[in-house]
Amino acid sequence: MFRREFLIIGSLAAGIFLAVAAAGWFSVRELRETSRMLVVDTMPGLVDTGLAVERMNDNRRAMREMLDPHTAAERAQMIQMVRTNSTGPLWQDYTNSIFEVTDRLNYQGMMFMRSNYIQSCEEYFNLVSAGKTEEASALFYGELSRKFQGYNDAAKKLFNYNVQQGMGRGKTILNSAQYAPWIIAGLCMLVFVVGIALGLRLFFSGTRPLRKRPQT
Repeated sequence: MFRREFLIIGSLAAGIFLAVAAAGWFSVRELRETSRMLVVDTMPGLVDTGLAVERMNDNRRAMREMLDPHTAAERAQMIQMVRTNSTGPLWQDYTNSIFEVTDRLNYQGMMFMRSNYIQSCEEYFNLVSAGKTEEASALFYGELSRKFQGYNDAAKKLFNYNVQQGMGRGKTILNSAQYAPWIIAGLCMLVFVVGIALGLRLFFSGTRPLRKRPQT
C-alpha cells in the first residue's frame, strides 16, 4: 500500500518538476532567441536604414545646390562629396541583418530603385560638370526627383519594417518576462500543495490503529 502511494507521489512530483523545468527552459529560450534577433537583426537594420535615409537627404540637398552659380572646381568638389557620402556601405552592412523573406524582398526592391536613381545621378553629374545648368535643372526636378522619391519610399519601407519587427519582438520579451515567473511560481506551488496533501494522507494512513487479528 505504502509502496504504491510512494510511487504515485514520486511520479507526480517528477511530472510537476519536469513541467517546471520545461516551462523555465522554453521561457528562457524564447527570451534568448528574441533578444538575439533584436540585437543582430532589428537594431542594425534600424541604424543602417536611418543613416542611409539621412545620407540620401543630405546628398539631395547638395545636388540641389549644384544648380547655383559655382566654379567648375567647386562643382567637381561638390560631386565628389556626394559620391563619398554614398549609401552603398550602409546597404552592404544591411545584408548582414537580413533573416526573413519579407525583409529580403523589400531590400531587393529598394536596391532596384537605387540602381535606377544612381544612373540618373550620374547623368546629372555629367550635365553639372559640363556647366549645362538648364538641362541639369530639368533633369533634377523631373526624372531625378521621381526616381529619388521611389528610392526614398523603398528605403523608408525597410526602416518601417524594422520598426514593426522591433515593436513585436519587444512586446514578446515583455510578455515573457511578465508571465513566465507567474507560470513557474504556479507550478512550484502545485508541487508544494500536492506534496503536502499526499504527505498528510500518508501520515494519517500510517497512524491508523492496527486491527487485532481474530484468534483461531
